Amino acid sequence: MCGISGFWTRRHFAADVLPAMTRLLAHRGPDAEGFFERGPVHLGHRRLAVIDPAGSHQPLLSADGKIALVFNGEIYNFRALRAELQERGCRFATAGDSEVLLHAWRIYGPAMLEKLRGMFAFALWDEDKQSLFLARDHIGVKPLHYAWDGTTLVFASEIKAVRVHPAVSRDIDVGALGLYLECQFIPAPGTIYRAIRKLEAAHAILLENGVLKQWRYWSPDYRHKQTLSDDEAVAALDRELRASVEAMLVADVPLGAFVSGGVDSSLIAAIMTSLRQQPVETFNLGFLGDVAGSEHRQAEQVARHIGARHHALMIAPADVLTAYDEWIDVFDEPFGDQAALPTLLLAKLTRRHVTVTLTGEGADEVFGGYSNYWKRVRDERLTGILGHRLSPLPWLLRRLPAQLRKDRLLRALSEPLNRRYRTIPNVFDASSHQALFHPRFFGQLDADLGDYAARHFDECNATNYVDKLMHVDSSLWLPDDLLVKVDRATMRHSLEARVPYLDHRFVEFCATLDPALKVRGRTGKWLLKRVAEKYLPHDIVHRGKQGFVMPLSEWIDGALKGEIERTLDAQALGRRGLFRPQALQRLLAEHQRGRRNHAGRLWALMALERWFVRHEPDFRLA
Repeated sequence: MCGISGFWTRRHFAADVLPAMTRLLAHRGPDAEGFFERGPVHLGHRRLAVIDPAGSHQPLLSADGKIALVFNGEIYNFRALRAELQERGCRFATAGDSEVLLHAWRIYGPAMLEKLRGMFAFALWDEDKQSLFLARDHIGVKPLHYAWDGTTLVFASEIKAVRVHPAVSRDIDVGALGLYLECQFIPAPGTIYRAIRKLEAAHAILLENGVLKQWRYWSPDYRHKQTLSDDEAVAALDRELRASVEAMLVADVPLGAFVSGGVDSSLIAAIMTSLRQQPVETFNLGFLGDVAGSEHRQAEQVARHIGARHHALMIAPADVLTAYDEWIDVFDEPFGDQAALPTLLLAKLTRRHVTVTLTGEGADEVFGGYSNYWKRVRDERLTGILGHRLSPLPWLLRRLPAQLRKDRLLRALSEPLNRRYRTIPNVFDASSHQALFHPRFFGQLDADLGDYAARHFDECNATNYVDKLMHVDSSLWLPDDLLVKVDRATMRHSLEARVPYLDHRFVEFCATLDPALKVRGRTGKWLLKRVAEKYLPHDIVHRGKQGFVMPLSEWIDGALKGEIERTLDAQALGRRGLFRPQALQRLLAEHQRGRRNHAGRLWALMALERWFVRHEPDFRLA
């Protein structure tokens, strides 16, 4: 795993610009640094050596020096692809996966993306064609950010490295602030800065002779379903998941696995053990004392069952707050997912023992693990009729007070089908924005999360409603929250995280499964649990779903009380021009008096103000 940076321009910039960009990514690659600058192109690289540590140094050049590459990620099928390219006459000078990209570009051009199986973000310069080619992996596991003003293209693994380039404006995107306050993250392609964009998952950019083209190169296909009995489906899923895990065990450094105590990560660790035929290193973070949300006992049970060498980091809840200031630098833009803090601490522990860890992210989105899915199916029996496009109810409901419109059923009735399911986080519901936000701020919000959800809902070629709901989460919540959290937290400590549930070939296989194998009645991940029964204790497989939830209410009423009060003060977040006068104080008063639990909202507000203080202290909406 690595950090990449660079820019293309015909303009002149100081010689220290590229080193400054690249060194901001040192945590992503502590093992080596490299630069390539020729003509209009400037490429920087920070390396975390995982495959072929002695070779494959970057920027990597073709034998004739005409093609240069900077690459972040892993190509899991690189050996098969290498053999295919050798049959086409390509000669390799290294033993790693990076070089296959150079040869694949020369043989296949942009169509090389059809050959790749892995997680990646890369930039490839072709001197003969005067073209710069950038691409991000199919699911969005690895990040890539860019800025293009028509004369200069700047790119990097993280926003901080793009932002430092003198050609990039730091003007705030006010619409992105609204989206953050709605859902605790900023969905792609936007970022907190108007000039900086996220390259979306499964997208590529080609800059050739000064003309930039961007396109999507892959989408999961839900149209063709396999006809399988339950037992046949269990056997097929077991086979495909084992193949995905096995592909991700390729490394020349020590590997381990995060084990939360839930079925998703536990199953990955169990399959990993089965494939390696030896104990694996497992890692878990738990809270000391009887704290709800700590799954350390279940993680220990899993480790004993599979014979793992288990490492548990046991902390007091208040200890998590010591990493909070680090959070603001890690995520570069406002980010409110509370689970990022314990993930940062867990990554730090894990890196002491291994360089690569496997994780369980993606299982819920691929196998229907959230209760939202069956609830929406149930609700749609009513909303599909009463919310029909010819019904007068949606028109009437949109005129109800905002507080009433927040009810899940009423909100769904007032929306067209493609907007009824937004995604999981819901911090400040869009229906509350007009009453909460300052008119100047509200007037500049040109989109809400429903617009993003509708786009992904409509682009999905599934006919089944559950497939479409899972696709919305896989396109929003998964790449822009969950995978951001894991990538930034692990790479902060130079730890590579691999996600077997999100190998795109595995996702393609899962798209061919009948959704009734995933969501059966009120049971999510039905088929995955059937497979897990072969590897794990019954009580681990069938225990209720539980995310890693920190005691926010306890903190906000205790250790964070003074911090929250300062955050919402008229001289802090209250002066930014985002909220109506007294709105923040009313929110705080409701929480402190026990009228409503606003802990998640207060946490998101604190993260926002901390970000302003650290990165844009003078921001105030005019």
